[in-house]
Amino acid sequence: MTCHCKTHEEHAQRAVEQSQYSQQAALDHARQQAQEREAADAKRIRELSERSPNPDDFKIVDYEQVDKHLVLKVRYPSCKRCSFDQCKVVVFFSTTMKQALGWTRIDPHFQKDGRPPIEAPSPAARFPASAEGWTDAVAYARGKART
Repeated sequence: MTCHCKTHEEHAQRAVEQSQYSQQAALDHARQQAQEREAADAKRIRELSERSPNPDDFKIVDYEQVDKHLVLKVRYPSCKRCSFDQCKVVVFFSTTMKQALGWTRIDPHFQKDGRPPIEAPSPAARFPASAEGWTDAVAYARGKART
């Protein structure tokens, strides 16, 4: 490639302009990649939130007290992609329905205990919210009641 600059100053100026153009192009490319990553992350978070129940938005659909343990069928209306009609079946040890009626939050995920009494403790077990899952949950609670 042959340089057609008439002076050293013109050559230096063109080199500076080319460098600035390259830097700007690299910045624009990095911004575009960052925006694409942010959009992909937002989509992933949205999809996960549709699959994961909101523990503050629930309705107890069915229950069975098995000795000192409680089996609940809980519907999470915000869980659009939850199987079994947006429901989860959970077993709580040493819990009564009277306690459950005071809960403002039921998180079906296993967690460390130590939450305030207005929140459900971590479930001892979770089952599919099918007829078979309900039967299995009650049988599990009965088995634990004997021990």
